[in-house]
Amino acid sequence: MHSLSELPDRPPMSKADLRAMSAASSTVASSFSRHTAGTTGEPTHISLSRTELAQMLAVRAYCYNKHGLKLGQREARVWGRAANSLTAKIRDFLLNRKVFYPAEDGAEETVEKLVKWSPEYLYGYTSLILEAAQIAQKKGLNPRGVKGVICTAESILPAQKKFIAEVFGAPVFEEYGSTEFDVIAFECSRGHLHLVNPWLWVEEEEDTVLITDVSRKSQSIVRYKLGDAAELRDSGCELLGGKGVIEELHGRTAQQFAYLTENTKFHAVVFGRAIDAYMKEFNDCFRFTVSQTEYGIFHLHVSSEPHLGDAHLRRWINTELQAQLSVSQDLIKAVYAGERFMRSGKHTYFFQDLDINDEGK
Repeated sequence: MHSLSELPDRPPMSKADLRAMSAASSTVASSFSRHTAGTTGEPTHISLSRTELAQMLAVRAYCYNKHGLKLGQREARVWGRAANSLTAKIRDFLLNRKVFYPAEDGAEETVEKLVKWSPEYLYGYTSLILEAAQIAQKKGLNPRGVKGVICTAESILPAQKKFIAEVFGAPVFEEYGSTEFDVIAFECSRGHLHLVNPWLWVEEEEDTVLITDVSRKSQSIVRYKLGDAAELRDSGCELLGGKGVIEELHGRTAQQFAYLTENTKFHAVVFGRAIDAYMKEFNDCFRFTVSQTEYGIFHLHVSSEPHLGDAHLRRWINTELQAQLSVSQDLIKAVYAGERFMRSGKHTYFFQDLDINDEGK
């Protein structure tokens, strides 16, 4: 490919295509490597030259600087369990960061250590940062010196963002990125999720984001399908990067359509809007997942008991969904409260397990 005008003629590139290309080509001896298991569990190998890695770090540094943060400041990485290898420990030491995993046994002790370490910013999974915030509030902890909280990898609702900001006493910013490209979009102080990487060309096509890295030489990544659905627009805002922003990030297309009948579906973002409205209305905050295994029947799983009880939550959400979707039946058949009902692994708001085959269209 020699110009952007040729892009429409190129077929979209899947993760399987990238894996096949990586397997067939030898990487440059001086290159850096990144790996991702992705949502399928199949590893994808990313090869980067020194210049390409520097470009990624430059974009991240630019976004951080715009919010008064700098790479190398004390970072609390709210992530999965820290790797126990010597290489990982040296890397974290040099990067001035510590990894905290506030889940399972010992979560309260982990959050106490996080607060005591006094990080200048937090970075990590939205669900784990929210969990840390809930524990800190419950324990009466008072985090000090936090300049910002960066949520990545998972979507965040406005009510959750507000809660995290209040607990940590710092603004919360959303990042959209991937192992393949690092930062793709970053939130400005006005709340716009700006496309910030000048080396990436982002297209919205048939409910799918296609990304082309126009400078990548170690690997040819053209019209690459991340598997996310998003709406793009010109915001007119110039606070961060260009004016192009992601208006709404829906997440993985394979798990974002809910079905009332075999032929009637709606986008699962409706659940997120309804839950966010509930949390704002009743000053509550929790993580949630909606699951579907039958047409027109959904189950709501929440991480903790709602302040006003399960039955109240179910009635209110059903009324809200009926209004949004113009249906008469109750869609949420049951509410399950407690961590034991939450799925492990990377958090997503909606799981659908129906025998359908429309490729998410």
